[in-house]
Amino acid sequence: MSQTPDWNQILLPVLLNTVYEAVTIVDSDGIVRHWNDAAEQLYGIPADDIVGKSILDFSWKSLMVERVLQDGVAIEHAYHEPRPGVHVLINTSPLVVSGQTVGAVSVEQDVTSIVRLGQELMQTNSLRAIPRSESDNQQNNPNPWAAVWGHSPVLREAVHTASRAAGTDATVLITGESGVGKELFAHAIHKMSSRADGRFIAINCGAIPKHLFESELFGYNPGAFTGADRKGRQGKLELARGGTLFLDEIGELPLDLQVKLLRVLEEGTYYPVGSDTPVEANVRVLAATNQELQHLIEKNEFRRDLFYRLNVVQIGVPPLRERLEDIPLLTQRYLQEFSLKFNRPIPELNPEVTITLMRYDWPGNVRQLRNTIQRLVILSEEGHVHVHHLPHELRQDSAWQGLGTWDSQSNTAEQPAATDVPLGAFRNPAAGGQFFSLQGRHVTREDILQALHRTYGNKTAAAKLLGISRGTLYNYIQRFQIRSE
Repeated sequence: MSQTPDWNQILLPVLLNTVYEAVTIVDSDGIVRHWNDAAEQLYGIPADDIVGKSILDFSWKSLMVERVLQDGVAIEHAYHEPRPGVHVLINTSPLVVSGQTVGAVSVEQDVTSIVRLGQELMQTNSLRAIPRSESDNQQNNPNPWAAVWGHSPVLREAVHTASRAAGTDATVLITGESGVGKELFAHAIHKMSSRADGRFIAINCGAIPKHLFESELFGYNPGAFTGADRKGRQGKLELARGGTLFLDEIGELPLDLQVKLLRVLEEGTYYPVGSDTPVEANVRVLAATNQELQHLIEKNEFRRDLFYRLNVVQIGVPPLRERLEDIPLLTQRYLQEFSLKFNRPIPELNPEVTITLMRYDWPGNVRQLRNTIQRLVILSEEGHVHVHHLPHELRQDSAWQGLGTWDSQSNTAEQPAATDVPLGAFRNPAAGGQFFSLQGRHVTREDILQALHRTYGNKTAAAKLLGISRGTLYNYIQRFQIRSE
């Protein structure tokens, strides 16, 4: 009869060496019990050289594990540069049995490639000539795509499709989330078309009141309605004669005007308000939307026949989260733009900032990134940008904690400067915003209470003052049984 295998003994080594992250398991004394293959590769230390030894003897690990063993509180999403050129995100949790901490597990994700990609691309783009202004550069550049920055395959595919469609008079439907740059695509298509010498007229279908939309689009004759200009007024269709009419947010167009727009596309004529004489519509129509028009059709909010008329060529502009490799390029361009605008040196981004920018999902897309970089240039200190300069939503999403950087002289972890908001430090508002270090000791219940008191119970602000993530603060609150009042 075969002996039942000890699954715990079999599965643990296999599991540890299957995951891509570096995993370290220590006991309550800090003795390394498991050190997987990924940890060997990340740190260049064979398991035989570290298993059975105290991890507290390795300065690049002691700060993290020692605190977890002392406090019994998990630390989440901590950034660390354990040795030159190596960047990791660390999650460390205590192993608790019957209320006693018997060890800790540390899982480290190597993000060095992300940091290097960002730094290399930013350095490459910083070597290029800096335009005096974004607008001047676009006006003088004969390349119609000069304002669309990026080299990612998904963006290049969209540009290729748009370039093929530009040489015709076909209607084009540009789709994509808010902030991706749909109007930049429309401008580029216009510049590449045979109508490039004509006007580019844009109208936001969601920004004009319904009762004024018809006169805005088609114009009106003198005396067409009460309050009308006695000389009449040209509509956008007439202003765009010989050029391009761009209908942004086409999904917001009222249903009754959708019928009239369909007639323009099918017959090439329209009637100004107050006129019974048709006018030729000599324009090329481009439309854009951030909505799913198919869903609007199902809800009877958008005409199916108009959709087919507009959707001759559809171009999907990809969201920024699908263009990871374009973020460093965009970041460097915006750093240059706003450094010139505010007459400041181009700031250097700390690795934590680079990682955050490239890991964030950017719901506001390129527009949100541009606004974020503008903020960073304004708030940069002595030519450097640190994590605490980032907007709240980015800091909250990444939940950074600074663990120090490598000191090549002493081969030890060097504590970050005060502006890095180090782990175990808090800002005292009453002392002019200075940072007071906890000098490496573990966080106490009094530290948590003091931070919560100073921030009037705001846990996000308290976590920032302590230099820890909000998730770690909640772990401490649970550990110390602190009640919300």
